[in-house]
Amino acid sequence: MKKLNEMTLKEKLGQLLVVGFSGYEYNDHLRKLVEEYKVGNVILFVRNIKNLEQLSKLNKDIHNEIIKHTGVMPLITIDQEGGIVTRIMNGATFCPGNMTLAATNVENASIIGKIMGEELAHLGINMNLAPVLDVNNNIDNPVIGVRSYSDDPEIVSDYGIRFIKGLQEKGIIATAKHFPGHGDTNVDSHLGLPTVAHSKERLAQVELVPFKKAIAAGLDAIMSAHIVFKAYEEEDIPGTISRNVITNLLREELGFEGLIVSDCMEMKAIDDTYTTPVGVVKGIAAGLDLAFVSHTLEKQIKALELLEEAVNNGEISMKEIDQKVERILKFKAKTEKIIKRDFINNENNLEYFNNNQNNRDIAQKIVDDSLTLIKGEPYKEKGKTLLLAPVPYATTIAEDKLDSRNILDSVKTEIPEIDCLELPMRDVDKTLIEKVKEYDNVIICSYNANALAKQKEMINLLIQNAKNHHIIATRNPYDYIAMDNVQNFVTLYEYTPNSVRTVVKYLKGQITPKGKLPITLKKN
Repeated sequence: MKKLNEMTLKEKLGQLLVVGFSGYEYNDHLRKLVEEYKVGNVILFVRNIKNLEQLSKLNKDIHNEIIKHTGVMPLITIDQEGGIVTRIMNGATFCPGNMTLAATNVENASIIGKIMGEELAHLGINMNLAPVLDVNNNIDNPVIGVRSYSDDPEIVSDYGIRFIKGLQEKGIIATAKHFPGHGDTNVDSHLGLPTVAHSKERLAQVELVPFKKAIAAGLDAIMSAHIVFKAYEEEDIPGTISRNVITNLLREELGFEGLIVSDCMEMKAIDDTYTTPVGVVKGIAAGLDLAFVSHTLEKQIKALELLEEAVNNGEISMKEIDQKVERILKFKAKTEKIIKRDFINNENNLEYFNNNQNNRDIAQKIVDDSLTLIKGEPYKEKGKTLLLAPVPYATTIAEDKLDSRNILDSVKTEIPEIDCLELPMRDVDKTLIEKVKEYDNVIICSYNANALAKQKEMINLLIQNAKNHHIIATRNPYDYIAMDNVQNFVTLYEYTPNSVRTVVKYLKGQITPKGKLPITLKKN
């Protein structure tokens, strides 16, 4: 790889940006950024992934072109958290999400970290933007929720560190997010600018605990949050562009020596308040090593032009740029050996996925084991039964896209003796209230009912009118708080292909709930 002292300013600045693009192949968008602006890093989304063969070719092209034009191997990054935030949905193992893991044995976090790390390495992806280390202590949080392990900082730390070590053992850069903590917010930073007003003392006791422990355990990278932390910034300056948060707190006070990266700078918390390009410059000046601009070519180019201006006019010193690039090169070198072995020099890299059924079985078993009984008795087949379930959708931008997964279709196919009807998400269907009276047993699958007033109202009316009911929370255990006089309640922590299979197994009596609840559920 090219050394720092061999690089031009343009080549150095290109190392500081991670760019996204649309499409399934190396295209003119990337070509312009790499050839003219020497951009050295890429982020992938569902929009870039059709299947493993296509993804492998895309990543080989990205590797070859970036090395050819910059002399340095790229970071190819992805948000492969598992659960509801999964970008590679077909061909690779669909891994369980954080709260699912935390409902099971802690060793599973290490196992999944290793599985995910091996599979990413065979696809040429060397940086995973996971795990979430936010402590989800706000039940109204619209964007974290089950992406967190728990509302207990110790549980978050224990599971997070094991996952991190599993990923890093397989040569993948793990990225803990969203520093200093996105758990206690009720605004999604994709859509607005959240504020956390807690004192430094409170942040040290809760939000910072998992990050401190992960740093001590040898974490490679940390992603910042686009959140105003009043304890560190009296003005409404998001943590991502706050020198007090990024340099003074994370780099100096907590002693973090790894990569500090931004959440996407096109999120409205930054773009609507500063603009993306200005946010990039402010973030790099505040102490970021890598800034993510995930979508728009014009914003990516403008960010690089403003960065060059900032260096030339002394706003950012050449010494700081060199320190950042040196750090990036160090971590690229750390991943290089395994990526070359498993991907670059491995013509049969996809053979690995023909033999990964054991990985899939492990992931399925973990989701099965996560099924948690909160109240009442497990479901047993008796009498005439009706299943009511919604058709899910991505509830936040972070989820990107859901693949085709549907409890109704699976139950209709595999348990035809159970009648099935769709449960409306955002409406009250009076005909269903009469319908449930015809059945001995009603199974109601909820999906974020705690956050959806009409679904909450609908389910509570069904509970009142059913002779006997069982609730299965298919994505969010906080649905329990939304329900009145519930008889029997079990919860899962994600709506994924694995959890759909878990529901079918449960209704067939093949598994019983054995998960442990990783959060506190208190009804008001």
